[in-house]
Amino acid sequence: MEAVKFTVEGLINSFRMPQTSIYQLTYLSPTRTQIIGMITNIMGKNEQEYYELLKKVKVGIIPLYINSIFNDAWTFKKWKSAGFGRDILQREKIYHGKYLIYLTAKKSLLEEIFNSLKKPCRIPSLGMDDELVILKNVKRTVLEADNSNIVHSVFRFDEGMEFNSKVLKLEKNIQIFPPRIVTINRDFKSSLPRKPTDFIQIVEFLGLYFETNVTKKIYHDNENGFNIEFI
Repeated sequence: MEAVKFTVEGLINSFRMPQTSIYQLTYLSPTRTQIIGMITNIMGKNEQEYYELLKKVKVGIIPLYINSIFNDAWTFKKWKSAGFGRDILQREKIYHGKYLIYLTAKKSLLEEIFNSLKKPCRIPSLGMDDELVILKNVKRTVLEADNSNIVHSVFRFDEGMEFNSKVLKLEKNIQIFPPRIVTINRDFKSSLPRKPTDFIQIVEFLGLYFETNVTKKIYHDNENGFNIEFI
């Protein structure tokens, strides 16, 4: 299968879990909706085209590095019945995160994405609008379809699934974040009000790979030996 892969690296980014509000937690990796949002932006496309791309592009994510996670706090004005007041909002942020991203789509669209990754129409950001990122090592690649119980990417979790983690040596002095099961949405309603749809659970982590008790449809990258499940 033809795909495009690239490394995305940011100084400070936050991939907010939408279920959190006053204390906003971050996913360890950007979600598919956030990645496709970045792709939409660098392609110079509009909001409606974003919802179309969500149905056309599949994403594979391998977390490579996180230096640390810290809390950012700020105050904001809040309306109360007795008058104006202030409240404190806290948001988890990732310091120096690095991810290997795989994208697949129909050939013409994939070529357009590749060209935009090489020469973005707009400054790339991931997470919040001012959380800028650098795009590196943009490559066309061919992945081999296979069935395997070994997976290196963020992967889908289904009821009854069991998995064992093993250490993956990526970079020196890498921090290991143990696996955790989180909920993401894969799509949005394109009509107003726009609400998230197609919720799934995924396993996110850092510095590990996994052996599952079920066989998964994966795509193998011969260059680095990774097995990727597209979400």
